[in-house]
Formats: sequence, structure tokens, C-alpha cells
Amino acid sequence: MALLPPSRGTSSTPDFELDEDYESLAMDTCQLLAETDCRFHVAGFGQDPWPVDISYDLSAVVEQLPEALASVGDGKPAQIDFYGQGVERLVTFTPHEGQVVIACTTETDWTPEPSTETVSPEEAEAMLAALAHDFRRALDRACPDIAAVQPFAGW
Repeated sequence: MALLPPSRGTSSTPDFELDEDYESLAMDTCQLLAETDCRFHVAGFGQDPWPVDISYDLSAVVEQLPEALASVGDGKPAQIDFYGQGVERLVTFTPHEGQVVIACTTETDWTPEPSTETVSPEEAEAMLAALAHDFRRALDRACPDIAAVQPFAGW
């Protein structure tokens, strides 16, 4: 998963409150990013790229990212649910014998091949942390006021 930041900043002020609950803030910030040339790229399990967008799919991922990042960092199971219609994939991170098994299941006709990949705990955490960093970088470019809001400021 990677997020390419917008090529330039926006001059507009967000039309939403920065003290919204986290889920609303994630949805609103992703909608703002969707109005730029920012790009969300997901690949793996035999498909490159996945059919994802910023306003819906990235929003779903960002809503789940803090919990997934904390769980993987603590050596606990985690998941990222790409629940959008047409994507409908669940990516799980399961610690197993000193490694992390990343599995992909789907509710569509597409079949992941392979359906699992094994990485070190550090690689799993770094992948999620890189996405958080990419998101913060995109917000820095699109709207620095939003990038300064927690949890984004810490990413």
C-alpha cells in the first residue's frame, strides 16, 4: 500500500471541523485528498493494482490504520478490511512462530494468488507505518492545518 501525495497544495480551507470524531475526520480528509491528483496504490496477492480509490477505500483503510498499526506493533493479530463494493477483501496480519502471516480473503470472483505472504514483524509494522507516513505527507501538501491534527501529526 502506498499513497502518492498531491503534486501541489490546495488554497482552500477545509469545510469541516478539525475536532470531529476520528472516523468522520478520516472520511473528510480522504474526500479532500480525492479532489487532488493524489494516488492510492495497493498491490499484492497476484494483482497489481487493486481497484481502489481515495474517497472510499483509502478512507476505510485510514479508519482502521491506528488500531492495526498498534496491534501489529504489539505482536497481536490485526486486520484491514477493504469493504468497498467491488474490492471486498480482508487482509489479516497474524503473528506465527516469530513471523507475521499476511492473508487475503475476498468476497468477489477474484482469487488471491498466493493467498498468504509471510514477513518479519518489523516488515509488517514498517508497511503500515509507511502508509501512515505517506498519508501525513499527502495531508502536509494538501492542507497543513489537517496534518497538524492528531493522530495525523504523529504519523
